[in-house]
Amino acid sequence: MRPLSASEAIGPALERTRHVLFQPFRLRTFLKIAAVAFFAELGGGLNSSFSRGPGNMHGLPPAFFAFILAFAVIIGLISLVVGLVLFYIGSRLQLVLVELVATRQTYISPMWRRVSRTTWRWIGLKLLFILGVLILALPFVIPLVLYFVHHIHDFGAGNFFSGMRIAQILLFIAAAVVVVIAIVVVYSLVRDLALPSLSLEDTTISESLRRLRALLQAEPGQVALYVLLRLLLSLVFGILAELGLAIVLLVSLIPPAIVGLVLWLALHKAGAGGTVALIGLGVVGALIYLCWAVCVVIGAIGTLFTFNQAYALYFLGGRYPLLGDLLDRSAPPPAFAYTPGFPPPANYPPPSAPPPAPLGP
Repeated sequence: MRPLSASEAIGPALERTRHVLFQPFRLRTFLKIAAVAFFAELGGGLNSSFSRGPGNMHGLPPAFFAFILAFAVIIGLISLVVGLVLFYIGSRLQLVLVELVATRQTYISPMWRRVSRTTWRWIGLKLLFILGVLILALPFVIPLVLYFVHHIHDFGAGNFFSGMRIAQILLFIAAAVVVVIAIVVVYSLVRDLALPSLSLEDTTISESLRRLRALLQAEPGQVALYVLLRLLLSLVFGILAELGLAIVLLVSLIPPAIVGLVLWLALHKAGAGGTVALIGLGVVGALIYLCWAVCVVIGAIGTLFTFNQAYALYFLGGRYPLLGDLLDRSAPPPAFAYTPGFPPPANYPPPSAPPPAPLGP
């Protein structure tokens, strides 16, 4: 497979998404693959929320205060455990999604079992990334916190929102936006360009990062264009997906609304039995619509995430021979030189047959 530019990889990625999800179309297979993509990205980050207690606890009985505190601690621990479980499952599904899109396999269980050991390495790489972000952010966050603490008395005096202070706040906000964009870009590079070697070859963290660094040094312009197009495509397709979801969910409300209106006209004057029947049918209908809405959301967002994965693989495929061979099984082994940082795996390409013996003396 020849190396594709960032723009050239869009078309094959769309075609790959169509083949993986829709050709041939089987509803069960479509929902299964879309769910893998959806939950891979949903749980790929460490999302733990902790409840914030009431702002004013003065005047409460000590027993009630202890109960509230214990309840908040329990909720916090449960949230932490759930967040960690989702983080592990999402990280493991990210590895599965790489192989699923690369090989077009539809059996999830073998891939899930195969990446069990690699999952911890991928989690370690993401935790290492988070630690690096925190270390780099501390020199900027600490002065910012100290600045606000030093000028906190200006809130009471009404001088905090003066012209100069507003300009400083806007500058801080702009700097925060730049930092967030930089974090997203770096994580996207690690997620898209370092994860495939972890998933397909079970490489070490250092080897995966070495390959990523070699690719950045070899083709910085194409990598920058890839990141830009990746963000733009995610934004555009995300907006289209949200509009499509809103239209589909609103239109799909019409039949239940008509059925509900007919049932209400038929049963609202039927006494207590009619009321109970209306409530029961309403609950059943709401559950059915909720299941339908969940399937629609998973299908739409999962399709978007599947395309993102396919786009990353096709951009990297021509620069990573093993991945390129998986993406294009029918093609002969690539004849171009391997990009530094992505050496061919053992016995790849297979040794060629010896040349035929010359005819005649």
